[in-house]
Amino acid sequence: MAQNKNSENYVRCKTIIVGNSGVGKTSIIQRYLRKFNPNEKSTVGASFTNKEEIINGKTILFEIWDTAGQERFRSINSIFYQDACVCILTYDITQKKSFEDLKEYWYGAVLEQSSSNIIFHIVGNKTDLFDQEQVDRNEVDEYCEKIGAEVSYISAKEENYTYVDMLFTKLGEKFLESDIYHECMKNITMNKTEKLKVDTIVEEDDKKTKRKKKCC
Repeated sequence: MAQNKNSENYVRCKTIIVGNSGVGKTSIIQRYLRKFNPNEKSTVGASFTNKEEIINGKTILFEIWDTAGQERFRSINSIFYQDACVCILTYDITQKKSFEDLKEYWYGAVLEQSSSNIIFHIVGNKTDLFDQEQVDRNEVDEYCEKIGAEVSYISAKEENYTYVDMLFTKLGEKFLESDIYHECMKNITMNKTEKLKVDTIVEEDDKKTKRKKKCC
């Protein structure tokens, strides 16, 4: 049963996926949406999509922004980082530089433009090329501990949705437990309160207008 979009059981979660060009960001999103295309070209600027998931009794609308990894788009990308709830930091396990750039650029660039409560999650993609792995997983674990993130290893190329689905389920669960989720719910409550005030004012004005018409 679909949740009312104004219900407290329905919440939007702006999710951004960042990382160098060619690490597989778009492929991960396409695999999640069941639209995988092995010949997909690199994203230019940013693309947007969304998908609803029911997690722990809540309907989460993942609003997913897939940003370009090329250096020439970096100044544009910062616009899409604002108000993000979740950030997927993506690297290619066969490209050491893609992980180094997560540490040296992507993490800081997102943090600078987003809430201090944003949830970071690292994804090591292309596990189907495990024999070519260049990044020490102990190093990844150390970095995760440093920034308070978790890590998932997946292959968007493999025709198995399980690990990509598990990734978004994990993100949803973490989001529901986070401070940034409570910020969202607080805003919803505040909006409802403001709407109630407006409705009350309008109702009182209507009553006054009707009384004036009766008097005249």
